[in-house]
Amino acid sequence: MNVAELSASIPQAPPRTPGKGVAVALAVALIVCVAVGAMLSANLSRGTADSRLRQELNITSELEALLTLHIAANTDFLKGVGTAGYTSRGWPIKRAAVVAGIYDRLEHDFAGARNARTIRQLRQLSSIWPEQLDAAARNIALADAGAKLEPALMQRANETLSSIMSLLTELRSEQREQIKVVQFGAQAQLARQKISLIGTATAGALLLLFTLFTSHRAALSRSAAKIVAFEAERRFREYFEQHPVAMLIFDVRSCSILTANAAAQRQYGASLQQLKDMSIEQLRPPAETDAFRRDLHGYVNSGAQSGAGGVRRHVRISGDVIHVDIAWHLLDYAGHDACFITAHDVTAHEQAREHLRIRSRALEASRNAVIISQKVDGESIITYANAAFERITGRTVARANNAEHWGMLDCDVSSADADAIRSAMQSEREGEGLLKCYRPDGAPYWIELHVAPVLDERNRPTHCVTVFNDVSERIRYQEQLRLQANEDSLTHLPNRLGLKARLRELVRTALHEQQKFALVFIDLDNFKEVNDSLGHTAGDEVLCEVARRLSANIAQGEIVSRYAGDEFVAVLYGRGNVDNFVAAAAGMQESLTHGLLVGNKVIVPLACVGLAVFPDHSSDPDSLLKYADSAMYRAKSVGPGSMQVFDMAIARQHLERASLAQALRLAVASRAFAVAWQARVNPTTGETMGFEALVRWHEPERGQVSPALFIPLAEENGLIVQIGEFVFDEACRQAREWARQYPDIVVSVNVSPVQFMRADLPAMMADALARSGVNPRNIELEITEGVLMAPRSLATLRALREMGLSVAIDDFGSGYSSLGYIRSFMPDRLKLDMSFVSGIGHSRADEVIVKAVLALGHTLGMRVVAEGVETLRQLEFLIENGCKEAQGYWFARPVDAASAQSYLEASHAASVQQR
Repeated sequence: MNVAELSASIPQAPPRTPGKGVAVALAVALIVCVAVGAMLSANLSRGTADSRLRQELNITSELEALLTLHIAANTDFLKGVGTAGYTSRGWPIKRAAVVAGIYDRLEHDFAGARNARTIRQLRQLSSIWPEQLDAAARNIALADAGAKLEPALMQRANETLSSIMSLLTELRSEQREQIKVVQFGAQAQLARQKISLIGTATAGALLLLFTLFTSHRAALSRSAAKIVAFEAERRFREYFEQHPVAMLIFDVRSCSILTANAAAQRQYGASLQQLKDMSIEQLRPPAETDAFRRDLHGYVNSGAQSGAGGVRRHVRISGDVIHVDIAWHLLDYAGHDACFITAHDVTAHEQAREHLRIRSRALEASRNAVIISQKVDGESIITYANAAFERITGRTVARANNAEHWGMLDCDVSSADADAIRSAMQSEREGEGLLKCYRPDGAPYWIELHVAPVLDERNRPTHCVTVFNDVSERIRYQEQLRLQANEDSLTHLPNRLGLKARLRELVRTALHEQQKFALVFIDLDNFKEVNDSLGHTAGDEVLCEVARRLSANIAQGEIVSRYAGDEFVAVLYGRGNVDNFVAAAAGMQESLTHGLLVGNKVIVPLACVGLAVFPDHSSDPDSLLKYADSAMYRAKSVGPGSMQVFDMAIARQHLERASLAQALRLAVASRAFAVAWQARVNPTTGETMGFEALVRWHEPERGQVSPALFIPLAEENGLIVQIGEFVFDEACRQAREWARQYPDIVVSVNVSPVQFMRADLPAMMADALARSGVNPRNIELEITEGVLMAPRSLATLRALREMGLSVAIDDFGSGYSSLGYIRSFMPDRLKLDMSFVSGIGHSRADEVIVKAVLALGHTLGMRVVAEGVETLRQLEFLIENGCKEAQGYWFARPVDAASAQSYLEASHAASVQQR
C-alpha cells in the first residue's frame, strides 16, 4: 500500500448541516455509531492481518539481506584472490556480526515453528564457509610462490555457498507462498467486511427511520467518526515509521525535508532533526545537484501523481556514497506541496553488478584463454570465448561461438592427457593436462588446459569452463634442455646420458633381432700433456678431431659418444662374432694415429681401448659399460695404444678396484688416515730444516695400502679433497707444536690438482690456519708443475702466497711446464725429481740436469731440494754442486710424529755441537 492509498483510506468526520432537525441528527448519529462499530471490528481484524503480513515481510527482508550478504562476501573474496593475501577478504567482522544478528532474529521469529531447523542449518553453513574461503585464498597465494594449487579447496567453498543459496532460495519461496496465503486471507476478510458494511448500511437505513426522532444519536455519531479518523491516522503513522525501506517527504518548492522514517534515519546515518535541517538536494552528491533538480522538475511536470525514479546515487551524513532505487508520489502534506519518496538501498546489488562487469572485463583482458561451453545433444558447444582464445588458437571468437569445443582446439585427441580431459568433461568433473594443438595454418602449439564444471544452486552442472595458456615456449625450452642434457656441447656427440638412453633402446632391438653389439671404450693416452703444454683450446681441437675420425669409422645405426673428458664410447652393432668387433675397434684405434696439426705442432693421438660384447659378457647395459671401462683400464696398464677384450680376470680386477673405492669412501667418512713425517735436512750439517707430511692408510683387511694405489683412486673419485683437508689440518697442528721450540721449522703439504679446481681452497686453508693458530710461514704447499697451467691456478697461488704460505714445485723436471710459468709465478722452492737424483753416478745426462736445476735455483733465488737421496755418492755430488736441502732414505724414512720429534731434537743437537 502506497501513501496515496493510505491517505485515501483515512475516513473523515462528517460535516455538520445547519437547519436540519434533531431527528435527522439523531438518525445520522445512530448510523455513524453502527458504522463505527463495524469498522472497529473490521480494523481489529485487519490489524491482526497486517501484523502477520508485516512479520512475513520482515522475514522475507531478512532472507533477502542474508542472500545479499553472502553474494557480497563471495564477490569480495573473488576480488581479493589476485592480491596475494593469505586470508579471505569476503568475511570481515562487521559482515559476520550482521549475519549473526539476522540469524538471531530469524531463530526468534521461527522459534517453535516451521523452518527453525533450516535456520540452524544455515547458521552452521555460514560459519563453515568463511573458513573454507580462507583456506582457498591461502592456497592460491601459496601457489603464486611456487606451491601446488588445490582446486578442491575452492570447490568445497563453492559447494558450501551453493548449499547456503539453495536453502535461502527454498525459504524465500516458502515465504512468498506464505505471504500469498496471508494476502489471500486479507482479501477474504476484506470481502467479508464489505458484506458486513452493506448489511450495516441497510440496518442503518432502517435505524435512520427509527431514530429520526432521537437527536442525541447525532452527537454520538460525530464522536465515532473522529475516533475512526484518529485510528486511521495512527495506523498510517505506524506503517510509515516501521517500514524497513527508507521513506522521506519533502517540500517540492523549498526542497526541505519535512519528515523521514526510522529506516531513512538509519540508512543516512542521521537523526530526524538532522534530516529536517537538510535540503533533499544534500542527499545527492554535490556534482549531481543539477541532475536532481532536473529529476524533480520532470516529476512535477509529468502530469502523473507517482512513478519510478530509477537507481540514483545518494550520500550519507558520513559522506559515503550509496545507491538507492527511487519511487516517488506527489501529495499534499500538512499544507505543503510535497513529494513522498521511497529510497531502497541497492548498493550491494550495484556493487555486485559492477564486480560482475569487472570480472567480465578481467576475463577479456586475461592472458589465459577462457571457454564456457554447454552440453547440447551430448556435445560441448561453446557459448563464450575471450580475446586470448583468438590470440592463442588463431580462430576468431565469432567462429568459436556455437561451435563444438574440441573442434575449435584441434588438438591431438590420441594423447593420454586429451583422453583424460574428455573423460572428465563427460563425467562433469575437473580435469587438466598438456595438449598439442594446431592452428588453422597447421602450425603446432602446446597448451596447458584445465576444465571444471559450473554448478547451480542445487549443485547440478550447467556449463563447463575451460582455461588454457600457451606453453609452447616452455615446451621448446624443455626440449632444448633435453637435447643439451643428452648431447656433448663440444663435439655434438651423445654424452653419457644420451648414450645410456640409446643403449636401452639398442638392447631391446638386439634381443628382438637376435644380434650382438660391442661397447668400445676409448681413452686418449696423451691428452693431458696436450692440455698442459698447448692449452685447453688446443685440447678442444684434438677432441673434435678425434670425434670426427671415430664417427667416420662406424656404420649407419652405430653410435659414437663422448663419455667424459678424453673418453669416448663407440657402439658397434651386428658385426657377427667377437673377432669382427675387435677388428672394427682396431680400425678406429688406428685412425687416431695419423698426425693432427694443432697450431704449429703435430699431435699424434694415441688411445687405449677396452671392449665388451652383448650378450656374451653381459645383457645389462650398465654392467657392459663397466666391463668395457675395466678392459680399457687393463689396456692402459699394459701400455699406450693397447687394446683389451673383457674377461673374468678383468672383472675380478674391476671388483677389487670398486671394493677399494668403497673402502676408501668409508675411510674418508671415519677419517681413518694417519700422517707420516719425512725430514728435509741440510746435507752439509745434517740439521733438520723441515718435514714433508705424507698421508698413510691402514685398511683392516688389506693392511697398509700404498699411496701410489689409493691417491690416484681418491683423485678420480673426488675424495682427495677431504683427504687433503685432513692432512693440511694435521700439518698445521703439528707445525704449531714444533714451532714453539724451533721457530724456523717448515712443514710441507702436498696439494692435489683436484683440490685446485675448487674455488674455496684459499678459504679452506685460511680457516685451518685460524683454527690451529700456526704461523703461515711454518707451512709450505707442494704442487706439481701441471697445476701452474690449470685455469685460474696462478691467481689461487698468489692468494695463498698473500696469506703467508710458501710454495714449492714438486717433482720438478718430470712435468711439461715451461720455464715461462716458473718465471710468472717464482715459487719459493724447487723439489728436484728423484728420477734425476737416482741417475747420479750412472748417467752423465742426469748429472748435467741436476747441476742445471741447482744453478737455476741459485740464480733465481729459489732453494732447491733434492728428493730421493739414498747413497753417499749422491750426497757428495749434491754438496759439491751447492745443494742446500735434501730428502731421502739416506737421512730418514717417513715416521710418526713422536719419532720425527726425536729425530728433530737429535739433528739440532748434533748441529749445535758441530758449530
